Amino acid sequence: MSLTTTSLSDSLPSSIPKIDPTGLNWAIFSVHFQGAVEAKGFWGHFDGFKLRPEPSLAPAPTTTAPEYGRAAPTPVATVSAEDLAAQLQ
Repeated sequence: MSLTTTSLSDSLPSSIPKIDPTGLNWAIFSVHFQGAVEAKGFWGHFDGFKLRPEPSLAPAPTTTAPEYGRAAPTPVATVSAEDLAAQLQ
């Protein structure tokens, strides 16, 4: 089973001009930027149509250490000094 993930890379395609700090090329930049983001399927997140994605849950821990084919060690419980003293009496 393969999982497909889509990501928006940190760099923009070369078809999108770098935005001028003064904003002189904002109109052409915004048209090209929107087209590139729409092509990736993320524009709904920019215009508010889609909600932000929920993080996926971490996989459940396994009870077998796969690299050795044997059971994983059992976690050690912490016992306070008072509880230990009470158990020894």
